[in-house]
Amino acid sequence: MPEDEEDNPLETVADPNDDIDGSEDWVVPIVSRREGRERVISLLYELEMKNSTPEVLLDELTLTPDPFVTKRFLGISNNQSQLNTQIMSYSQDWDPSRMPVLDHSIIQLALFELIFCPEVPTGVILSEAVELAQKFSTESSGKFINGLLSAAAKHIREP
Repeated sequence: MPEDEEDNPLETVADPNDDIDGSEDWVVPIVSRREGRERVISLLYELEMKNSTPEVLLDELTLTPDPFVTKRFLGISNNQSQLNTQIMSYSQDWDPSRMPVLDHSIIQLALFELIFCPEVPTGVILSEAVELAQKFSTESSGKFINGLLSAAAKHIREP
């Protein structure tokens, strides 16, 4: 095998003769944090659509998500009531159950990061949330999410 092919792990193909017993956890790595956030949003959406539990949903996955994804997904799931209380207090009496599922998931992710991930800059959290909304939700979702999260960030993360 030429030298440069050996250095590129993406070119490596699994040997079908390898003895794989299925006992190893295969982790799906993320390329970027944005990709990780997109995966969290998709898991939250799937959780809502299946009306399942986080543990069951994760157990049903063929591949284990990256730890970045798992931390956020389980953190959001375990702090639902706190996050929904925050959403209600900053959304001017807009009940989270009336929000589009994607908007609600994006807001939950951003609030989780604002509260529980102090290492992530506020500006990054807000811009990622707005970009996720613009990519996956309605035309007006970006503005709504930006306004709600900007108000929340002022109280959660004092300058």
